Amino acid sequence: MTSEFAPSPLSGFSTAVPLSTSHSPIVKRRVQVVVVGGGIMGASAAWHLAHAGAAVTLVESAPQSRTTATYCSFGWVGSSASTPSCNPAAYAERLQALEAFAAIERQLGPLPIAARGALLWGASEEETAAMIAEHRAAGTRMEGLAGSQIADMEPRLAQRPPLAAWAPDDFAVEPALLACQLRAGALDLGACVRHGTADAVEVAGNRVAAVIVDGQKLVADTVVLANGFGAGALALTAGVDLPIGQSPAVLLRWDMQAHGLRHLLCADDVELRPALAGGLVSAADYPRAGEAGLPALAARTGHQVAQLLGLAKAPPLRSVGAAQRPMTSDGRPLCGYVEGIDGLFALVAHPGVILAPFLGRRCAQSVLVA
Repeated sequence: MTSEFAPSPLSGFSTAVPLSTSHSPIVKRRVQVVVVGGGIMGASAAWHLAHAGAAVTLVESAPQSRTTATYCSFGWVGSSASTPSCNPAAYAERLQALEAFAAIERQLGPLPIAARGALLWGASEEETAAMIAEHRAAGTRMEGLAGSQIADMEPRLAQRPPLAAWAPDDFAVEPALLACQLRAGALDLGACVRHGTADAVEVAGNRVAAVIVDGQKLVADTVVLANGFGAGALALTAGVDLPIGQSPAVLLRWDMQAHGLRHLLCADDVELRPALAGGLVSAADYPRAGEAGLPALAARTGHQVAQLLGLAKAPPLRSVGAAQRPMTSDGRPLCGYVEGIDGLFALVAHPGVILAPFLGRRCAQSVLVA
C-alpha cells in the first residue's frame, strides 16, 4: 500500500540521479533539520520530517518533566470541545486535524487512547439542546441522549442531566505517551535526539545556520521552533518577535481504580476521563489572582467528581500539575517560515494535542518542498 506520506521526488530527499553522460550517480544531500521541543508538537514534526526523508535532530530539554504543556494536557481530541460559531475557521481546521490521527495510527500502530466517545451537557437542558443544534449544523456527528440512554452510556453517574450530547467520534489520548510514540517512531526512521537546552538560533546573513545547545553548535538547513511558549524567547535570539503568549492550565490525576467511567465527560464546568493506566484525570482552569491556590482547586474539583459519581468523599489525589499553554495573539496556529530569515520555521499552536499530527504533516510538506 502506498503511504500518503511517501516522499515526493520534488521534496529534496536523498535520491540517486544518473548523469546523462556517465553512469556515476549524484547523491542529493538530505535536508538537515533541527526540531526544538520534545513535546507533542515537536515530536510530531520530527516524525513527519523523518518519515518524509529529512535528517532530523530533535532537541529535548526535559524529557521527564511533569510541568510541560504536553504532560499537563487533558488529551481531548475532537470537535465537540469547541464552539463552532466562536471561530468557524479554527473549528474547520480541527475537523481536518482529526483525520491526521487515523493516518499516524496506520503508520505507528495503536495510539494510547484512554477513552472513546464523549458525553457533554450544559447548565440547563436548553443550553445543551442549543449546543447540539449548533454542532450538528456545523458538521459534527452529535446526538441528544436522555434518561435511560445516558444511564446505559455511564451507569455510575449519580447526577444525570435531563439531556446530554453524545459525540461518538471524540476520544481521549494520553498526550505524553503519544509524544513518546512519535519520538520513538522518528528514531526508528533515523532521527537523533539531543538532550539539552537550546540557548540561541545562529543566523548568518538572512539565513539560519545553527542552533546552540548547551554551548555547542548544531548546524542546520532548517530550524523548527516547536517548543511552545519557549519558542518566543528562542526566536528573539535571531531577532524575531513571535506573537506568542501563555495561559496556565491544571491537570489533576485521581487514584481511583474501580471508578467505572467509560467515556469523556464534560459536565458543565467539569472535564473528566479515565486514565489509560488506571484512575481518573480531570482538567481545570488555573486559579485567578485573588483566588485560593492549587490545593483549594484540587479540593473543589474532588468534591465535584464525588458528586458526579455518587461517592461519599473525593477520590484520593494522585497528582496535580500546572503548565503554561502557548497561545498566539490571534488564536491561529503558527505553522510556517518566519519572515526575513530563511530556514527558520515556527510551529506553535493551541490546542496542541488536537493539532499536532495535522500541523506536523504540514510542517514536513513545507520544509521539504521549499
